[in-house]
Amino acid sequence: MITIDRITSILQSLIFAYALVYCVDKKLENNKLKLFFMVLMFTIIGTAFSGAFFDNPAIIVFLTHMLALGLVILMYRRNVRNALMAYTIVYNIIIIYSILFGNVIFASAIELLPSQYINQASIFIIYIPQWVLIFLCLKYFKKINRVYRVLINEGLLIYSLIISFAMDFIVTFYLLTFGAKSQLMKNIIYMMFFVFFVVVLLYFRKIHNKSEQISKLNETLESKNNELRKIKHDYGAQISYLYGLCLMDRHLDLKKSLKDIINVNEAIATAVEVSPNENSLLSLALKPAIEEGIHVIVEEKGDLSLAAISEMELYRIISNIVNNAITAMNGQGIIIAKSYEYLEKLIIKIENNGPMIEENILKDIFRQGYTSKNNTDGNHGYGLNIVQELVKKHSGKVEVKSSDISTEFKIILPIKQIT
Repeated sequence: MITIDRITSILQSLIFAYALVYCVDKKLENNKLKLFFMVLMFTIIGTAFSGAFFDNPAIIVFLTHMLALGLVILMYRRNVRNALMAYTIVYNIIIIYSILFGNVIFASAIELLPSQYINQASIFIIYIPQWVLIFLCLKYFKKINRVYRVLINEGLLIYSLIISFAMDFIVTFYLLTFGAKSQLMKNIIYMMFFVFFVVVLLYFRKIHNKSEQISKLNETLESKNNELRKIKHDYGAQISYLYGLCLMDRHLDLKKSLKDIINVNEAIATAVEVSPNENSLLSLALKPAIEEGIHVIVEEKGDLSLAAISEMELYRIISNIVNNAITAMNGQGIIIAKSYEYLEKLIIKIENNGPMIEENILKDIFRQGYTSKNNTDGNHGYGLNIVQELVKKHSGKVEVKSSDISTEFKIILPIKQIT
């Protein structure tokens, strides 16, 4: 059993190291020595805290996990976030397997089997299926890499770590209560707790996203308030200056100064823009909305340059949708633009809180020449048709949904294949 346990530790170490090299370094050929070193270190960590040193399983599980995370941080100091995510994904896969096969199935089997067959049961229920699982992970690691990219883009590292430690707790609790009566019922309770924990985590994730948006908006509003305070102060000084010109009957200077003040006032933007990069393609396409007094929030988690489409065509797609929204919103409201990567696709969402598009009209809005505006000159009704043609030209698709709350356009484009 000791030999089988050591083989399992080596295989686990291999999948951990492979995940880091494949996802973070992205070049397995040039990092074989690094791969071997990490396999060795993960194996040492996995086997060092055996019963020879500690009898408490809770301490063994906790120390093993913490030391492995420490090794990841040490090896990838310049890219800690991505490295921790890659490691945690594989760790969660293995520990979920351990809970299902070790806590539930194996616990049920040993209640039915004679004690002399426990070792054989552990080999066929716990160890061999885990070897198969590791083999399948190595074979289909491209799919795991897709999950990794989605989680990185969504910024879910902290939640993945919390889930991994929550499952550590479940495994530890099982080890501490191993052999107790009604073990199967306890395992079912553990699983119910885990499902409940994940649901609560996802719920708070949504709240966190909304609070981040509100926080960014508040910061921008505060910045605008500071600008207004400065403007108020400047206007006080300007009014005093104008009054002085009036008292001295310098009417030509008074006229010129009033004209300058009016021009400056018209140049001041009244809309709020929340964007991590105001020079990005997405932000530039939304500038006309700012100029029209519409508030804009930009969340860029996807690299637009990865889309299998030229920058000019992508700009035309986004700007046509934005211009259509500007017309419908009549200079008031908010537009939220998001970009992210998902399953080898680049997703761009443009949402506005303008008037609802009626369901019977949705199917016609991409038709050439269709418009809800006065089109006596024949110059309207082409923007969304151009959007659909450009997206289809590059094997993508565009979706739209509208409600009383908001209207959302969703652009789905394939990502360039790197050769």
